[in-house]
Amino acid sequence: MEDIRRDWDKPVTEAGLAAKTSIVVRVGALDLGAGTGSFRVREMMHRIAYPLGVHVRADVNLTDIEATCTDGKERMTEVIDLPTTGVNTERIWLLEHYADWFSVNLGLDSMYHSTGDVSDGLVRNLDKSDVSQVSAELAKQIREERKAAEAREQSGEASDDPVLDAMEAAEVTVPVSMVRAAAADIAAEGATDDELRSESEEALEEDQITRRRLHDRLLAMQGADGGAAAEVAASGGAASADAAADSAHGAAAGSGVAHVVADAAAVVHGAAAAGHASEAASGPTVAADAAADAAAAETPSRWREVARSAGGWSADAQSASQQATQFATVTADSAQLSAAAQPSPQSAAQSSSAAKSSAQPSSAKSRRTRTHRPPTGEYAEHFDHVGRSDGERRPPITVRQAHERLDLIERRKPLYSAEFAGFASAVACASFVFLLGGGPYDMVGAFVGAGLGHWLRRRLFKHHLNQFFVTFVCVALAAFACTGMLRLIGLFDPIALTHDTAYIGAMLFVIPGFPLITGGLDMAKIDFPSGIQRVTYVLCIILMATLAGWMAAVVVHLNPTGFEPLGLNPWANTGLRALTAFLGVWGFSVMFNSPQRMCLVAAVIGMITDTLRLTIVDWGVPAEAGAFIGALLAGLLAAAWRTAVRAGVLPPHLGYPRICLTVPSIVIMVPGMYMYRAMFYLGSFDTLHALDWAFRAFMVIICLPIGLAMARVITDKSWRYDV
Repeated sequence: MEDIRRDWDKPVTEAGLAAKTSIVVRVGALDLGAGTGSFRVREMMHRIAYPLGVHVRADVNLTDIEATCTDGKERMTEVIDLPTTGVNTERIWLLEHYADWFSVNLGLDSMYHSTGDVSDGLVRNLDKSDVSQVSAELAKQIREERKAAEAREQSGEASDDPVLDAMEAAEVTVPVSMVRAAAADIAAEGATDDELRSESEEALEEDQITRRRLHDRLLAMQGADGGAAAEVAASGGAASADAAADSAHGAAAGSGVAHVVADAAAVVHGAAAAGHASEAASGPTVAADAAADAAAAETPSRWREVARSAGGWSADAQSASQQATQFATVTADSAQLSAAAQPSPQSAAQSSSAAKSSAQPSSAKSRRTRTHRPPTGEYAEHFDHVGRSDGERRPPITVRQAHERLDLIERRKPLYSAEFAGFASAVACASFVFLLGGGPYDMVGAFVGAGLGHWLRRRLFKHHLNQFFVTFVCVALAAFACTGMLRLIGLFDPIALTHDTAYIGAMLFVIPGFPLITGGLDMAKIDFPSGIQRVTYVLCIILMATLAGWMAAVVVHLNPTGFEPLGLNPWANTGLRALTAFLGVWGFSVMFNSPQRMCLVAAVIGMITDTLRLTIVDWGVPAEAGAFIGALLAGLLAAAWRTAVRAGVLPPHLGYPRICLTVPSIVIMVPGMYMYRAMFYLGSFDTLHALDWAFRAFMVIICLPIGLAMARVITDKSWRYDV
């Protein structure tokens, strides 16, 4: 701990092995506590360790991790034990973004998304309650602003927005939203409109003085060579430093003064000094060094000044337009000087080309050579790559910053209240009952029982009570509530009293689908310790649930024999199956704490796969084969969704981990009815029927993870080969 505290404010790449290990292992622990399998926990830990130059070897079980990290010089082992396990798909998703944010800020490419923009913004705003909406807004801003920039670049025309005009004139290379956010930040600091206008006017006046000095200097330098121009310009402040850098760049090309004049307007604020200096390595060394030193001596924040003049105050729109006009004037003057200073026809052509690029400061060329100056407003951090040259890097992440963001992920409250989660459970179980063949009365009973049962479970888990005790109590409540509801309906319609099977649907909200599927996937990856532990945990939960259901059946004298056929038209039956499958998967996704967009994506996949499964079973395909085909299709659809997001076909904020889409979509395929009937007959000492239903359930259950594993083998190289 002392080693970690010593490196608390150091960049993570410069910290000791103890600090690096603390980040790697903590990410793995958070992922494990969210319910994912050991193979994903190891993958996440490796993604964090790789940019740190650390190799990690981890033993991951159901509730503990033993990880050994080494950097080639030292070795450290850390052990973490979790008090319990659960499911939190939002955390799994956020950790994916965290890993991308971590990699990109350490100089590597993002792995999960095509770019790290949304990940940067999302991790920056983890204090918001709905980060899914934050990521959607960020993705929308990025898309709109890129389209607008491309359109303006192709047309060469100014926009109708004074904010955009002022930004383009000042060569601000951050999105419009950043400038407006800066305006909001400035307003929050307590500055009045008069103060802002005063500061803006002072800034414009200083710009005019600087331009006049630069103009006079360039006139006097028409006959000077590139090195002299750089030497004179380097002594003139930030604007002259830009001239020095461009002069060095121009001297290397054989036309120093022409390039200085042509690019002066584009670099008058020092925004490109360091970039041009680094590109001028082949030119005069003294000039490049002078440019870099002068640029480092003064760091003006031009984009904040533009925000002051064009950030939304009504009286400043005119000053923003005036600023744009002044920049255009200087650009035109520079182009004329360039034409007068050209030493040869070849240099004239080069000067004309440079003047055109200077007159269009938003071009791709000028952006590539402009030194990055990161913004500081809301949603700004994920835009710090804009305008960056290849040699630049982002500000380093410290150990403190890495852990602070993990704190925000760990301490996030559930997305939904206990009441809403109970409603989602009610919808899911009522839909489940229809898919099993139940009618309206069965669905109503299951709705009431499952809603009350899951509501109580959420309330009890808040007090950290034992999972098996909570499962028994909540299933018993669900069974009694369902039976009581049917008895109440029976006062008006006696037929409801014959629906003895409905209470089985009311207890299906406790099905441990996540550990069941991830346990099977762990064994598919030859990780038997973790897989066996997860399957054993599943069996314990199912045992407690079925015992509670059997006890309730004995108390109220229930005899579940199955659901009566509804006699629906095949087309109507298929349509209702699709609807209830969609609602059922949506409900289970809410119970797993998925954001709404993730819930809807999983619901669409589940609607397709479960409807297909039930249809082919009606055609005579065995239930086991139908479960395998449904799980395989769910895995393929989830992989296709992720590929489409990474390729840019779908917006980046819709990129979700496959496990968060596949498990909710196939949980509804778990044969809860088979498992309960096996326990019911076992409690009645009817061993023949008990074994029959137990083996039916076993065959369907093992086909579900096998189908998902086959989909991973088809679409993922890391699963296809044993390396």
